[in-house]
Amino acid sequence: MTTSTLPPAVLRQHAEQQFADELAILAKSDDRPRPRGWQLSPQAVVTYLLGDGDEISPKYVGPRRLMEVAVATLATDRALLLLGVPGTAKTWVSEHLAAAISGDSTLLVQGTAGTAEEAIRYGWNYARLLAEGPSRAALVPSPVMRAMADGRIARVEELTRVPSDVQDTLITILSEKTLPIPELSDEVQATKGFNIIATANDRDRGVNELSSALRRRFNTVVLPVPATADEEVEIVTRRVASLGRSLELPEMPAAVDEIRRVVTIFRELRGGLTEDGRTKLKSPSGTLSTAEAISVVTNGMVLATHFGDGELRADDVAAGIHGAVVKDPAADPAIWLEYLETVVRERDGWRDFYRAARDAG
Repeated sequence: MTTSTLPPAVLRQHAEQQFADELAILAKSDDRPRPRGWQLSPQAVVTYLLGDGDEISPKYVGPRRLMEVAVATLATDRALLLLGVPGTAKTWVSEHLAAAISGDSTLLVQGTAGTAEEAIRYGWNYARLLAEGPSRAALVPSPVMRAMADGRIARVEELTRVPSDVQDTLITILSEKTLPIPELSDEVQATKGFNIIATANDRDRGVNELSSALRRRFNTVVLPVPATADEEVEIVTRRVASLGRSLELPEMPAAVDEIRRVVTIFRELRGGLTEDGRTKLKSPSGTLSTAEAISVVTNGMVLATHFGDGELRADDVAAGIHGAVVKDPAADPAIWLEYLETVVRERDGWRDFYRAARDAG
């Protein structure tokens, strides 16, 4: 078979595809009660998310109780709102929750300032509408409508970026579990297994605040930034390894040293204090999230593979860190330079990074 006739490789599989073997293992051994419409019991869903130390890999590293509360919420009549700063794995967790509960994480509404009501309710095939008039055949169901009909989980990303009048479309759906179709004098009633997971960035407060009526219909779970450096290093290491396999990059065993360095820099600048607690720092305008650390390390691995010697080094990550830190061209360069001169330059074993960072800046 020539290269031109090879089947296309999917760059990123959906969670239920990528972890199909793990979901099958859990389903086979899961003897606990399952809510109607669920693929797994709540206990097994939490095990899928946190791992079991053996066959089930952890998808989320953090407090177990948070995941238990999130899963328990979805077994009730309340929807789930995952709230947190950028990079706290809100989208990642929502995808894996939907995959484990429904076996389908694709019923997704991406919230933006331009999200229309049709994205949550339904739209119309206007060619059929003009030719035949209003009918079920001319109706185009939204992901939420399909989730209601099939008893699955629908996901709404960045809910607070959706215009307020469109947000409130969810109120009847969440309170009455019904989506009216007045054009047809009809409705869609939710079947068991249906629920909604929404995510929101708490830095978007004041953009499109949720109405009190809508907020009451959600149970909010706040996802924190990783509590310790070791926890964040573990998260970055796991995600980078997964992305590296997807990008067909060779394994880099020594990469953990540079991962820890990236995480240390991000945590210090994010918290405004060095890890030894001795030096206060100015924080730049960027979020310096765990997700950005994953991106910096992955980009460094690509540089090391294609333009280096295959080993992740300081100069492979320095430019990426500079780009992550310096978001505001007026204020951030001075903050970064001060950090390099007062902290990095004096730190044992960091001379190579200091030189690489100065060259990159």
